[in-house]
Amino acid sequence: MGYMPQYVQFDPFFPVTVRDVVLMGRLGKENQYGFYGKADKEALEAVLIKLNLSDLKHRPFSKLSGGQRQKVLIARALVSNPEILLLDEPSSNVDAEGEAELYEQLHVLNSKMGIVLVTHDVGFISPYVKRVACVNRCLVVHPTNQVSGKMIKDLYQRDVRVIRHDIRVDEVHGVG
Repeated sequence: MGYMPQYVQFDPFFPVTVRDVVLMGRLGKENQYGFYGKADKEALEAVLIKLNLSDLKHRPFSKLSGGQRQKVLIARALVSNPEILLLDEPSSNVDAEGEAELYEQLHVLNSKMGIVLVTHDVGFISPYVKRVACVNRCLVVHPTNQVSGKMIKDLYQRDVRVIRHDIRVDEVHGVG
C-alpha cells in the first residue's frame, strides 16, 4: 500500500533531497535501514521518469514548490509498486495544468492498482474515476455519471459553489 498525506511536516533545514524522500518509500521489511540496492535504485529512476521528476532528483526537498513536493510525495508512495494507492488531496498546491497532468497519470495507474483519493473538487475528478463516495455525516456512493449539482446540494444541505470543467477555452474561437 502506498500513501500520500495532504500535508507533510518537515524540518526545512534537514538536508534531504528528492531522491532521499522518494527512496523512503522503499523502506520496509526487506529494507529497514536505508541501504538501498540495485532494485531500489531502478524503482527510483522509473518513478522519477514516470512523474517527470528526474531533473529534480538532487534538489533539496525544502527548495521545491508546493506542487513539486506533492509530486515527490506521490512518487514516494508509488516507488514500492503498491497494489493500493491512498492519496489525501493529491492536487493541493498544484496548478491547473499540473492537476490535469496528475489526474491523467492517476487514471493510467488505476489500470494497474486500486486508487482511493480524498478531494473536495468532485467536479474536476469525476471524469477520471468510476465512483465518487461523498461523506458528510453519512456515506453516499455514486457512479460518476450521476454526480450533479443537485446531488451535491442535497448531500451538503446547502448551496455550494461549483466550477464547470466541461467547458474549454479555444484560442481561436473563444469559449467552446
